[in-house]
Amino acid sequence: MQNTHGPSLTDQSPAPPGYALLQQDAAGHGPGESTELFDWELIGSYLLFVLHSIGRHKRIVLAVWIGIIALSIGLMKGLPKTYQVRTTLQAQRNQVMSALSNPGRAIPNDADAPTRLAAETVQRYDNLVALVQQTDLLRDWSLNRAPLMRLKDSILRAIFKPPTREEQIDNFVSYLRDRLWVQTGEGTVTIGIEFPDPQLAYRLVEAAQQNFLEARHAADVSSIAEAITILEGRAEQAQQALTATLQQLQSLRGARAGRMGRRVSRSAAEHKASAAIDQEASRLLVTVQSKRRAIADLEEFRRRRVAELQTRLQEQLATFSENHPAVLDTQQSLEALRQDSPQVAALKRELAPLEADLKKRGVSDQARQEVGRPTPVAVQGEVDPHEDEDAQIGYAKEQVNFALATYNSFLDRIEGARLELDSARAAFKYRYMVITPAQRPRGPIKPKPALVVGASVIAGLVLAILSATLVDLHSRKLLENWQIEHQLKLPLLAEVLSK
Repeated sequence: MQNTHGPSLTDQSPAPPGYALLQQDAAGHGPGESTELFDWELIGSYLLFVLHSIGRHKRIVLAVWIGIIALSIGLMKGLPKTYQVRTTLQAQRNQVMSALSNPGRAIPNDADAPTRLAAETVQRYDNLVALVQQTDLLRDWSLNRAPLMRLKDSILRAIFKPPTREEQIDNFVSYLRDRLWVQTGEGTVTIGIEFPDPQLAYRLVEAAQQNFLEARHAADVSSIAEAITILEGRAEQAQQALTATLQQLQSLRGARAGRMGRRVSRSAAEHKASAAIDQEASRLLVTVQSKRRAIADLEEFRRRRVAELQTRLQEQLATFSENHPAVLDTQQSLEALRQDSPQVAALKRELAPLEADLKKRGVSDQARQEVGRPTPVAVQGEVDPHEDEDAQIGYAKEQVNFALATYNSFLDRIEGARLELDSARAAFKYRYMVITPAQRPRGPIKPKPALVVGASVIAGLVLAILSATLVDLHSRKLLENWQIEHQLKLPLLAEVLSK
């Protein structure tokens, strides 16, 4: 049967010319499509356009490039820099830890850890206030202030009311708490600061190190001295109790001798005229002596530190000139040591009202000196061999023996505590040793000049090239041959060059 509807699907007649061009290729691409993911020819044309833009706008490129570099250098000069100063102490555990108040009590091993609570000690509020005062931070803060920061301070002073001295100290305490840091390792304590002024950074770390050592000295050595004072106060009370029991025994002996018609010799303790001091006054005397002894220990420790720095200064002056940074740093450290440490200042503040209270109670200076000083006690005079037949005298003798044993026990513990104190004083300089002293920083840790200049050179070049390219794109002119072909979809036949 004849097909009247045109050629069938199985018709093997040849395809018309150009029909294959309309077919998709085996990969699925239509006619005129590129088989590559990127049009590298177009990308190359854009890159040539950017390069030609640099040549067309050389002044713009140079102006932007140099301007970015100059702006970066100017900001680096005007903005504050950050300097880092640190010092590292070697802290060794004290192997000899005596229990002064109770020799039989076991002390935890970490109670003598030399790095324990190091950060809390350095960043304590009163210690930070002392750092502000020791380094004259309020006076010297604005000397090396960055220009832009000085401008900001001037604007703030013109707009707002200047803060009081107490407010300034509180502000600096908060600032130092954020900037001053402490790291503890296995037997080491590192104190560091990140600060915008290199000289103040050095002085702050030096003062923080000295205050930390004095705080540890007060905890390790002065605490033993205070314990000795407490023991001496208790020994004074034991001596008074012993004297009272001896007087009671002597009275009983006198009464027995009177009944028997004999005369008995009096004890030296009974003849002793001592000023009666009430219990509260005795407690105040012990506290005052404890504070005085702690102050004396800290001042002696500071005198040794001053002697060490003076020796170092003499050695440096033999090598360097008076204006050498190392000499200036040592002189500043000596100047800081002439001020009271926060520990000494706190002890003096606590001592003043106690001494005023003693003066109000009428306690003499001689009584203050005698409290805690061991005094000999005459236990007995002539003894009747038959006096033990009296039950009251036998009981009084037992009381005397008990009081005497208690008094001797306190004397033994005082002697052991004094031996421990002498050992702690001698061993303290080996317990904490400076293995990395604080040094004036050679340069800022940020911003780093080489990094900033290098980044500004690269960033300025990129921005300069983009600026020249944007100028050509903003002009909406066809500047390249490929732009004409791309926009008009026509081939370029000829190019006319004008002279």
